[in-house]
Amino acid sequence: MNLLSRVRQIAMVSGVESLGVVAAGITGLLIVNVVPKDQYAIYTFLVTCMQLMLGIADLGLSNCALPIVGERNKEPRWVVGVCKQIFHRRWLMLGAAFLIVGPYVAYSFSQHGWFSPANVLAAVMVLVALLVTLRNHYANGVLLILGHIATISKVGFAGALVRFAFVGMVLLMPSSALSIAGLFLAVIATEAIVAVLYRKTFIRKDIQDQHLSVEQRRGIDSRILKIALPLVPSAIYFQVQGAVTIFLVSLFGTTEMLAEIGAFGRLAIVLTIVDRVAGILLFPVIARTPQGPKLASLVMRVHFVYLFTMAIFLSTGWLFPEYWILFLGEKYRSLTPYVWMMFLSSILMNAAGFAFLTMSVRGLTAKQGVGIIFVVTAQLAYLAAVGISDLRSVLLFGVVTCAAHFFYQYSLLCARWKGLRFAV
Repeated sequence: MNLLSRVRQIAMVSGVESLGVVAAGITGLLIVNVVPKDQYAIYTFLVTCMQLMLGIADLGLSNCALPIVGERNKEPRWVVGVCKQIFHRRWLMLGAAFLIVGPYVAYSFSQHGWFSPANVLAAVMVLVALLVTLRNHYANGVLLILGHIATISKVGFAGALVRFAFVGMVLLMPSSALSIAGLFLAVIATEAIVAVLYRKTFIRKDIQDQHLSVEQRRGIDSRILKIALPLVPSAIYFQVQGAVTIFLVSLFGTTEMLAEIGAFGRLAIVLTIVDRVAGILLFPVIARTPQGPKLASLVMRVHFVYLFTMAIFLSTGWLFPEYWILFLGEKYRSLTPYVWMMFLSSILMNAAGFAFLTMSVRGLTAKQGVGIIFVVTAQLAYLAAVGISDLRSVLLFGVVTCAAHFFYQYSLLCARWKGLRFAV
């Protein structure tokens, strides 16, 4: 692909992805502004549980596809076969996730007095949404590896618009106990439409279901174990860690505090534009690029640009927090002094993930478990010195946690610089 074509592709994908994130962001902010705090707390909790179950269904498996496919990314039969083998295990892990998270959901519902037919219905909606979402992750992964970038962006944008429409219809109705269930019904409807779009894409591009030989499947399973097994301890921790703030508040905080933490998460969605574009365009290139000066230059440049961009976002949260709070509504005005903390936590964690993915797409997943000890030590030190007593202490706990992840992942990346035979 020549330079002009690459620039055109980046501009197109970045534009569509940005519009998709904007649509998703507006949808989330509508929910924050319209839904009462007590209901938004329940919604935040269930969304977090949904994300945790998707994470448990992964446990490093999503990092296997690109390294296993390798340079055979132009062979649809091989790509589909590899992804199918990986997602077979992800479906099994989703069942395990339900057995792990389900009891905690029941406990939290009982603790906060959330048990009601409407809220139980919302929890059931989450399970249905998980099934459709995981199916779409499979289709997305196949198309990503085969290089159908524009299609992925268009489907994602269409999905964001459809969800905006469905959520808008729910929010236009009079608020009731069923509103939360309605919001998750909107998720299910959106994912179902996205599934139809992906199915049509597979038919149009003649991407057929494949059945690899027993020997090939065994070979793929062997590579999966080699890549994913070292990631399991850290992956478990990372998934719990991603929800730790919400779960800490659900255990020790109030319903209002839970709603405030959830509302803050909506502001951070703007930071995902860069990550989504990188996930679609950058990491497949890093996976395919031969080791040497070209790869070294690519990694160095993208990390510099990424961190510089994130620093600009952080400065706006520090200098103009009152403007960011306008997006959340007047009932969250008290959160203004803490905007920078939310941005800093999100930026540090996203950057840690960026460094991790840079290594994992090359199949370099060793020593991730050591990071657990480092991060837990930082967390315990903070809890011993400060504790968890109010919203500020919860947010600072998040900053310390994400800073520990950031430091460890970038230290690991730097330590492997010569080992990867990058040109320095």
